[in-house]
Amino acid sequence: MADSSPGHQDDIMPKRANMGGDEGEKHGKPNVSQAPPPQPQPKPGLIKGLVTKLGLDTPTLIAMFKGALAPVVGLAIYQSDAVAQEFSTFGYLVAVIAVLSLSALPRGKFVQTLILNLLFLGIGSAGALLILWSSLQARLHTETVPAAYNSSQSAVSAVWLFANIWIVNTLRAKYPNLNIPSIVYSIMTNILCTFSPQITSNAAFEAIVRRLLTAMLTGFAIATAVCLLVFPVPSRAVSTAQIGGLLRLLQGAVKQEKAYLQSLEREDMFAVPADICAATHLSTDSESASDSSSVDKGSKSKKKHKKHKVQPEPKSTAEAKAIKETMFDLRLLTSKVYVDMPFAKREIAWAKLSSKDLSTILELCRGVVVPVHGIGTVIDIFQRLAEKRGWITDSETPLDVLAEKMDDKRVWNEVMKQLHEPFEKLSTAISEGLQHAGMLLEILPRPKPPKNNKNNTDGSPALGDVESRGGLIQPGDPGFEEVLKKKIQCFRDIRSSILHTWAKEKGLLTSGSSLERVNSISFPMAARHHRDQEQLYVLLYIETLMEAAGDGVLRFVQFADSKVADGTMSSKRLMVPKPKVLRKWIASIFSDEDKSQENDADLFERGMAIIYMGDSFASKRDPEHLPPTNAWQRAGNALRAVSKFFSSEESAFGFRCACATLTIGIVAFLENTHVFFQEQRLVWAMVIIAIGMTQTSGQSIFGFLCRVLGTLVAVVLTLITWYIVDEKVPGIFVFLYLFQALSLYFLLKFPQLTPAVVLCMITQVLIIGYELQVVKIGIAASESTGQPFYPIYELAPYRLAIVAAGCLVAFFWTIFPSPVTERTWLRRDLAVTLYLLANYFSVINGTLKSKLNGTGGDRNIKGTPAHQLAKHRTRLFGKLMLLLPSLKQHADFQKWEPTVGGKFPRDLYEDIILRASRINSYLTLLSYTIGGGGKGTTGMTLTDSLDAASKSALPSRCDGANARAWRDALAVLLADISPTQHSIISTLTLLSNALQSGHSIPPHLKVPRPYELTRQLETLCAGIPSVEEEDSSSRSQSESDSSSINNIAPATTKDKHSLLDTRNMTQAGYAEFAVLQVCSTLVCDDLEGLVESVSKLVGVVDFSYCVTSSSASTSGASIPGGGSSSSSSSSNDLEKGKMD
Repeated sequence: MADSSPGHQDDIMPKRANMGGDEGEKHGKPNVSQAPPPQPQPKPGLIKGLVTKLGLDTPTLIAMFKGALAPVVGLAIYQSDAVAQEFSTFGYLVAVIAVLSLSALPRGKFVQTLILNLLFLGIGSAGALLILWSSLQARLHTETVPAAYNSSQSAVSAVWLFANIWIVNTLRAKYPNLNIPSIVYSIMTNILCTFSPQITSNAAFEAIVRRLLTAMLTGFAIATAVCLLVFPVPSRAVSTAQIGGLLRLLQGAVKQEKAYLQSLEREDMFAVPADICAATHLSTDSESASDSSSVDKGSKSKKKHKKHKVQPEPKSTAEAKAIKETMFDLRLLTSKVYVDMPFAKREIAWAKLSSKDLSTILELCRGVVVPVHGIGTVIDIFQRLAEKRGWITDSETPLDVLAEKMDDKRVWNEVMKQLHEPFEKLSTAISEGLQHAGMLLEILPRPKPPKNNKNNTDGSPALGDVESRGGLIQPGDPGFEEVLKKKIQCFRDIRSSILHTWAKEKGLLTSGSSLERVNSISFPMAARHHRDQEQLYVLLYIETLMEAAGDGVLRFVQFADSKVADGTMSSKRLMVPKPKVLRKWIASIFSDEDKSQENDADLFERGMAIIYMGDSFASKRDPEHLPPTNAWQRAGNALRAVSKFFSSEESAFGFRCACATLTIGIVAFLENTHVFFQEQRLVWAMVIIAIGMTQTSGQSIFGFLCRVLGTLVAVVLTLITWYIVDEKVPGIFVFLYLFQALSLYFLLKFPQLTPAVVLCMITQVLIIGYELQVVKIGIAASESTGQPFYPIYELAPYRLAIVAAGCLVAFFWTIFPSPVTERTWLRRDLAVTLYLLANYFSVINGTLKSKLNGTGGDRNIKGTPAHQLAKHRTRLFGKLMLLLPSLKQHADFQKWEPTVGGKFPRDLYEDIILRASRINSYLTLLSYTIGGGGKGTTGMTLTDSLDAASKSALPSRCDGANARAWRDALAVLLADISPTQHSIISTLTLLSNALQSGHSIPPHLKVPRPYELTRQLETLCAGIPSVEEEDSSSRSQSESDSSSINNIAPATTKDKHSLLDTRNMTQAGYAEFAVLQVCSTLVCDDLEGLVESVSKLVGVVDFSYCVTSSSASTSGASIPGGGSSSSSSSSNDLEKGKMD
């Protein structure tokens, strides 16, 4: 049902609906080779194929024909004599408001928008009465002889119009969820203020306000009836459909990752695809100069490569490309779920799952999304290794480098062959587990059994017949949880054989030996052994995330089974939101603290996220004033807040809107032109300005072209509607309904075209509505307001000209006197993203410290530090998932901005966006590893297994003594790595401030290096017992309350060995340490690239002292710039930072 929400249109689900797990593997057959060959699917017919290609599924069709119903009903009721007499010449407004209400919205969003619309309509009506009364008083106190025009009345109306448009658009810019209410307010204000100079009595302006208010309320009433009564779409249905799409995407992602890992059994995993080369500037490393002009040298470097006859860069495999696309869709859909979930939790519903259950489901889904997404990062890891080791080969690559690369490739090919069978089984288990949980929670549909035969068409038993299937338990059957546990435990058991293969390939293990008897090699820092250690970390990283994905699915299945067992899924009940939820919603509408799109039911939302960054980013200290200490100083601050408000960017946007409105509105207030204004209906050009004004010039150029084109399409459609049925009213309504539904299709499938589509629908309603009004009440009554009658073939071009004029004025005032470009917003959004990443990393560090120090408490108990940290991590995750797609939207819109001056460094911005997205992914994996897998779960960390060992779903891979040893060792090392942690946070914050302000970064910036945990742990012995003592130590574990940190000492005894000894690589602590090490290394690598890219954008402060020598052996000294910003010093400074 997500397709029924145009504001948050979900195009992923229709496209990915069939991307679920492999149908041949879905029903729990461990031996894939014995599965019957897939039957060839019949080719769909022409009509069915076209419908599928256009995405015309059931939710889309319902939304199209439901959204087109309200405006047609609004025009149809005008054919009644009573309605025509009541509304007179304002009948078309009923249909216009019905279009703006957008009855196709889900119920929760529609009700929120309706409440705000009614609030602003009531305020606008009261304000209109004040405007008309005050302007009339100006007329009465200055009029000597009755006249049709009064300059004082017009001047007062113009001033009121300017002030109202300024204020309402300032609020519109500050609170995006007030977009539609602001347009409704502007329509009422524009119509009444421009009509004000013709009013000569109190009774006249009271009658016109009452008539206008009644018409607009009727439009809202019709839209409300259509939304709530005709195919009602609850917000819960939207969220449920989105979660169902998320589960299908996860099934598809696991299937694609399986195909990719299987392809590595024979292919070169270190081949760097061309698209990755371009994104990370690998092809221009040797020639990327240190100034910003290096962006323009990309094409030159490619030509040079061609001259040297370098072998063509290998293209991404089909599997890798599919994974990248699915990962992007997964992030996008996850952000949409986070946006729409609050609406589902707020609305009154007749349902089975409570709002708390919905939150838990979302957290459990996140517990699967994170490790599955982490497995997809293996592509990036192999490419980083190739770059780091110089394995981007060409025809001139030395033979020893090629031999080294081929040796590692051979090892990885062998390891991937060993990984084939376990991941085959695990991917089947994950897909089946998601299917099972989705069916029990009624998120995914159950397969329909055959009607007359217990067997399927291929001869296999039906799903519901367990006995005929020989006791084979499939998704949806009781007892499936135990089957899933066995499959995951089977994967855990096979892990040791994979490590056995790797150790044998490395010569650490002889044939027939067990891992416990592996040679005691602790990987000294020799280059080869260091690479072997990295290889082991990557292997453990892959295995650990696979296991974590299985555990996350198991928790999801356990939750679904618990809801069936406690009777939650047996019957529906009335779900009423708690007063606390409603209070938070009301407070959040006008609060900066929750300025994200989760409260935004905006019609014109196109993915532009506005995120609350926190007090440290938004409100800066005033260097000229200390905090107030008494009432007088606080009163002075309140006075300063007024000037701050009028100097804000939101107020500047409101001022632009007011100027644009008066550019056309002034015609209504001048004596020589006010009649022309009324006759030519120029008020609708002012309405177009209210709809079409945007804050950035990129949107304005794009919007200007789309709105003019949409109006042109509307003119053509209205002429067809009017003449194709020979001006017969019933036929006109039929074709109007079809064309309105057709317009809604583009709104649903292409949300970026929303303003143009809405304008197209309104133009159709205006033209057809006016002509039907003339047919109903006659030409004389229609001309009573001073507007002459035009036949439709003249009225339609006039409407096109008026809309084009309004769009042109809106475009002019968007770029004049100085444009706020899309590129400026892109830079600011990037600054916000880096700030949120720094905050995210800081919270992760706080979580790690609290866990290792034992001060966090239980994260499932409200009020504990662990619960607060987990809540904060989840909030930051949601904001980042919402903001990152917005960066792509801004990058797309900047293409429409004309470039004046130097070329826009798009490659650098895209590189920063790419690296920020990667850092977010790696930090999410760190957060998952440290903080646990989801709400109400114990997570995948060894510290969680210590805190809640009794709640573990599966047997732990390490006993309490070993886990405590790892925790105590990490606690000792935490103080040693604190400088690196602080450096990462400081660097991200510094880069954020540099992008926000445009100031250069300081020289000699020390780039954070990865955690040196490996070298530190190699010198420690954390009391890991030897193989012979394992049983005795486990028996004596209960005698000691805790493991003391003082037990960690240099490895000198024979009975104890280093934590990183290869004999420990089967322990959970070792594997999770590998995940932390890999993620932190990837974060630091991308952070280094971020520093380089940002320095090319903003430059580096240069205080260097240069000494030059001439040919005459004379020397001169100069200090260039004394603090100037120089991009050319970027590379040198970065290198100095590395050496420091």
